[in-house]
Amino acid sequence: MESDFEKSVREFLARPPFGLRGLKAEQLALFCEALTHDSFTNEAADMDPPRNVPSYERLEFLGDAVLEFLVCEHVYKETDIVEGPMTDYKQDKVANHMLSQRIVERGVDIDSVMRVGNGHRKGNMKVIEENMRADCFEALVAATYLCFGLDEARRLVHSVVL
Repeated sequence: MESDFEKSVREFLARPPFGLRGLKAEQLALFCEALTHDSFTNEAADMDPPRNVPSYERLEFLGDAVLEFLVCEHVYKETDIVEGPMTDYKQDKVANHMLSQRIVERGVDIDSVMRVGNGHRKGNMKVIEENMRADCFEALVAATYLCFGLDEARRLVHSVVL
């Protein structure tokens, strides 16, 4: 039986820009990991009994590279910008504050589904910083890439970032 968190992740992924349905258990687990901040992971390790809940950090590492590659591919193939400004274009698209802004503007409500520890809560409200939102999105790009391949990751990046 799925947890409430797993159900919320399925609902989140069914909506645009993802549009993913019918995830297998191992795919769902990867997306749950992508939506788990290390503050939650640290608190889960201190529970009685301790729980091993992976955070998005490893996926973020891969997602950062996939995101940069896809933005670089786009600027190379779809523009005639020269090398110096190409770097500026890429940085504008992948910088955490700009990425976070685009996520919010596109209505990708990562904040509502991300698991965070108590240090990122004020009462019943989550406090999601722009770096956390951007890092989580990079982890979601990685999970998309690992589960569905580069073309699906490209579609996601184009719909949110480009």
